[in-house]
Amino acid sequence: MIQLFIMAIITAKSVSENVIIVGNLERQRTVNSFLGNLEKVSEFAGYTSYQGEYNNKKVTTVFHGIGIPSISLITDDLISLGARRIIRFGSCNAIKEEIEPGSVVIPQGYSYNFGGTFRQYLNDEYSYSLIPDYDLMLNTVNELESLGIKTFKGRVFTSDALFTHSREFIEKMAKDNHMALELEGAGLYLIAGLKNVKALSVHLAYGNLLNNKKMDASEISEKEKLIAKGILNVLTR
Repeated sequence: MIQLFIMAIITAKSVSENVIIVGNLERQRTVNSFLGNLEKVSEFAGYTSYQGEYNNKKVTTVFHGIGIPSISLITDDLISLGARRIIRFGSCNAIKEEIEPGSVVIPQGYSYNFGGTFRQYLNDEYSYSLIPDYDLMLNTVNELESLGIKTFKGRVFTSDALFTHSREFIEKMAKDNHMALELEGAGLYLIAGLKNVKALSVHLAYGNLLNNKKMDASEISEKEKLIAKGILNVLTR
């Protein structure tokens, strides 16, 4: 009889129902700065997890690493440990002229490459619609816009290979009506969908690949503080 050994990345015994996941440790520190009674609950192979309180409700923050396999593992772990609402606070590069750096892109759906994680979960039997929880999306859009943050909703492409993004590739993705490119979000929507857990991605557009405009470090820092506050408000309302 074959016994499977499944390694958990998150070593905490449990997490809160409300979770913010990030692919940038500095962004995790930004979110953590708003939490009271903050404590580190897990650290393994660079994946850090913290738990704190906001509006008298528990919130967990987790570093999810880079790429679809990494975020898929983290999402599966979180759901097994009790997460029920997961918001990914990430970044992206816009590929629509009207999306200025500093805007937020919220995927109503992700496009993705066939194979890899998707093939192993779905066995090539069908394609899977990668969509967020509608209420979580609507509440987040309303909250961010109330804070003065320009927000765009639509289709985003999750790439497996950042350095293959030629000008031709970028223009094709834009022509096919994608708003932005990023590296992980499709994995979150896949696992959350299969496990029937509410999930959403919130991407800060660091730059625009069509006109080469981009944010500087100080602009990113200030905007991420505002977005973090908005996400926390939504999760703890």
